[in-house]
Amino acid sequence: MDGVRVQAPETGSGQNSGREKTSQPETGRQRTNRLPGVVAVGSLVFGIWGLAWMLGADSYPFGEVPPDGDRLSLLAYLPEQVGAGLIAVLGFLGVPAALAHTRTEWSASAYRPLLGFTGVQVVVFGLLAPSVLVVMVTGYLLVLLGLPAALVALLVGAWRQRTTRMVVLLILLAVAALELITGLFDWAAFKDLAKEISGGPEKVGSRPLFVYGAFLVGCGWAVLGVRGLRSARDRCLRCGRPGARWTRPEVARRWGFWATVIAAMCPLPYALLRMTWLLPNPIGFSAAELDAEPGIKLFGLGLGLIALASAVATLGLIRPWGEVWPRWIPYRAGRPVPLKAVVIPGAAAATLLLVGSPSLVSLAWSADAGTLENVGNLLIFPFPLWGAAVGLATAAYYYRRRPPCPTCHLS
Repeated sequence: MDGVRVQAPETGSGQNSGREKTSQPETGRQRTNRLPGVVAVGSLVFGIWGLAWMLGADSYPFGEVPPDGDRLSLLAYLPEQVGAGLIAVLGFLGVPAALAHTRTEWSASAYRPLLGFTGVQVVVFGLLAPSVLVVMVTGYLLVLLGLPAALVALLVGAWRQRTTRMVVLLILLAVAALELITGLFDWAAFKDLAKEISGGPEKVGSRPLFVYGAFLVGCGWAVLGVRGLRSARDRCLRCGRPGARWTRPEVARRWGFWATVIAAMCPLPYALLRMTWLLPNPIGFSAAELDAEPGIKLFGLGLGLIALASAVATLGLIRPWGEVWPRWIPYRAGRPVPLKAVVIPGAAAATLLLVGSPSLVSLAWSADAGTLENVGNLLIFPFPLWGAAVGLATAAYYYRRRPPCPTCHLS
């Protein structure tokens, strides 16, 4: 259980006279709520750093990014002293506010100021401080670590089945043909890619650590806010039941279908754009530029492959293989897909895309470019629509498959 106290469901007309809350007996699933303490520690760290930046410390991570002066974080539109002061004040005040969320006996009127302050923390740490950098770093990690691991796992699983061995052989033949035609996988490409990766930390410095840290603190505040709303509305702290009509499985199935289709279509423009790098006339770069930077070409194609794979994986939210592992998955074939194995990655992806949307839109919509070019940039990177669609699709999947709550016993 996420909290130490559970509110009784609403009865009768839904009005809870006197806002009386009843405790349920302790169960084996109940545990001490550690999240407020973790958020308090994160807020304290940013409070200290914010004070240091106010006093002139270097490495303020939310300002303009040299050498082009890009404003990835929306806090970069504020003077550095103002942004650092805002981080410091909210960081220090966030310590007692986070710890206040450990209290469970609140009336709606007493809880309202705390929820309002929690909302401010979510906006600053979850939206204004982070930037598209969190999406970029995640994408790079997926290409460098996730893509090789996934390919090995899929190849091992496919090779174990007679019907899919031919698919593996066809993929290997296609890769060999691609190498013969384009020379994409030669030693020079991997050497150039390794050089770019090794020089990355020196170029970006500590900025990604602070940006990711702010993102995680903002997510923590968001979870506390959701729990606070559930408590104020006499909902189960674990599952939020009883919920609205649109959370019922049969209703979620309908609107979740269209959300999933939209979410699967959103990464396709970027994936197709990157696939054109294999053609004689690629989009976005000249063939000569890509040939001179074989590592960039290889990495860009990896990002395109990740985007294409994400579109296919998203369809699993409405397909049978999203609920039962297909037979080409090694060691898991035929078993039910755990709910958390889908909901946690889906919620993380939606959050990353939505958090990165404000700064990406500000970068993609350039005053120097024409309207058609700006619209094209937003179609290639439709982060706001993509993030919202992934979030809704994941929520619909969760509402369809979630079991009865072990705490409130509602289904």
